[in-house]
Amino acid sequence: MDKKLPILIGLSLLTILAAGRVLADDANPHAKEHSTMRVHYVEIVSRDVAAQCAALEQLHGLSFGGAIADLGNARVAEAPDGSRIGVRAPLAEHEQPIVRTYFEVADIERAAKEAEAAGAVLAYPPTRQGDTGTWAIYILGDVQVGLWEGSKR
Repeated sequence: MDKKLPILIGLSLLTILAAGRVLADDANPHAKEHSTMRVHYVEIVSRDVAAQCAALEQLHGLSFGGAIADLGNARVAEAPDGSRIGVRAPLAEHEQPIVRTYFEVADIERAAKEAEAAGAVLAYPPTRQGDTGTWAIYILGDVQVGLWEGSKR
């Protein structure tokens, strides 16, 4: 795999984070319910955590802390907008490197049901994870998306 690919992925995600809030399309019938969308957490699963953290620190001025057990031993940095970026190793032999974005939701049970109604498959149902909040992951097509509710910053 090209060694520049993870860095390019990271740059793309940080561009999303830098955008902050995304306004919903006024033509969307759900625009009032979902008027903004905020990235809470970007999870980077990599076989070389140290290299990913070093690159993100050098390129974007982030500062990663030590491993957080509740987040799969991810090292986490906070972006200027308050969103978080976590880098962790795969948790199982079958887990592949991935970049997964978790969006904040007010009601994770409702959001998970809406994802299923839109044709997604819940890979992980809403799950409380220590003091970090409640999260879920859905898969639509070949893309994994995370949902996050009520976490402490």
